[in-house]
Amino acid sequence: MARLGCVCGGEMSNSQGPSKHILNVFYMTEAEAAITYNPQIKLWDFYTGWDEKNKCDNSFRNRSEPVEYWYCTECGRVHEVQAISCGKRLRDYCPHTLDDEPELNLNEMKELLVLTDMEMDKRLSENNCLTLADYIKNNNSVRYFITVDEQNVYIQENGGWKLKVYTRETV
Repeated sequence: MARLGCVCGGEMSNSQGPSKHILNVFYMTEAEAAITYNPQIKLWDFYTGWDEKNKCDNSFRNRSEPVEYWYCTECGRVHEVQAISCGKRLRDYCPHTLDDEPELNLNEMKELLVLTDMEMDKRLSENNCLTLADYIKNNNSVRYFITVDEQNVYIQENGGWKLKVYTRETV
């Protein structure tokens, strides 16, 4: 059970499950590597960080310690925190509305796979054998892209850009 306070004053908690505050964020290349290694890897196994190659070693994320992503339902910020170091914030992303549709070059960005705790609970209760490959193939209405410098995250919905961007704030 954990709690995290947002800079807006909102409080996030994972004490109820599924949590509306917990996200899992992967680079799409991490998901593709998992599928290449095991085309039948289950969404649940990938979502929980299980890695068949290294017997539950969480090696899809090459980080010094695991990170968690928390979503504030009050202001919409996304917080990246170190899971072990007492919730130390690494990065915060604040949502902004754009006036015009951005002109973006996808070749200059990396695609993200964003899995929410609530969505995973719903999807997996419908089909607990759902594979990661099938999930990705059938869930392309919303796509997330991060700039190479990891300063901005853009959302593409149904082939068009949503007029919202998440901009990295100074922590």
